[in-house]
Amino acid sequence: MTCGVCGASYAKSGQHRFGCQGAAKKGPTWCDNRLTIRQDALDARVLKGLTTAMLRDDVVAAFLEEYAAETHRLEEASVSTRPEHEAELSEVDQQISHAKTAILKGVDPSLFVDELQRLGTRRTVLIEALAAAEHPDAAESLLRPDLGRIYCEKVTTLTSAYEDDALRAQAFERIRALIETVVLTPQGEDLAIELRGELASMLELSASTDMQNASEAVASEALQMKLVAGTGFEPVTFRL
Repeated sequence: MTCGVCGASYAKSGQHRFGCQGAAKKGPTWCDNRLTIRQDALDARVLKGLTTAMLRDDVVAAFLEEYAAETHRLEEASVSTRPEHEAELSEVDQQISHAKTAILKGVDPSLFVDELQRLGTRRTVLIEALAAAEHPDAAESLLRPDLGRIYCEKVTTLTSAYEDDALRAQAFERIRALIETVVLTPQGEDLAIELRGELASMLELSASTDMQNASEAVASEALQMKLVAGTGFEPVTFRL
């Protein structure tokens, strides 16, 4: 959380309140934002904003359009580089095989540790790139026009879990992943709260069929969504 006046962090200021650390530590010449907010009031406003405003239908529609265009561009790029990736993968496999043969013939294995680690990492990257080229539409199956509604339902469930002491820590981590930052700015005698949401995380939550344990396929496709979304999509912003 940050102060909208000076950019300093908003942190605990007393047992139950949050305040601008710039104003608290450096004084009014640095920042004149002396307003504080109770943690329970802050939590309530943030949770309400996440539930009611952060993934509206118009935001989903705009994302789907941009996502489709970016995915198409990446698909074309992956097809054009497939022969190069296949050739490099074959070469990497040969190098790994040669190293194993040398070890079996008695060469000190420690001489190959770093090289085999590098080759193994590169092999994984190449295999994932080739797999993505074979299934270019996988992530699109997760993107539906009603994601906004599904998202709101799941955030409502998370909000309920947050009220349960036994589930609060887990719910907090999922909720925290949806928020890029919270900006608090004085507005008269109150604080205006601006949420900047992590759009890809919101879509991942909406797409997951199980909030606690997404299947391997969903997790992989959601990761692709994050990678594509991370190339140029602005975070969702909403003032509470």
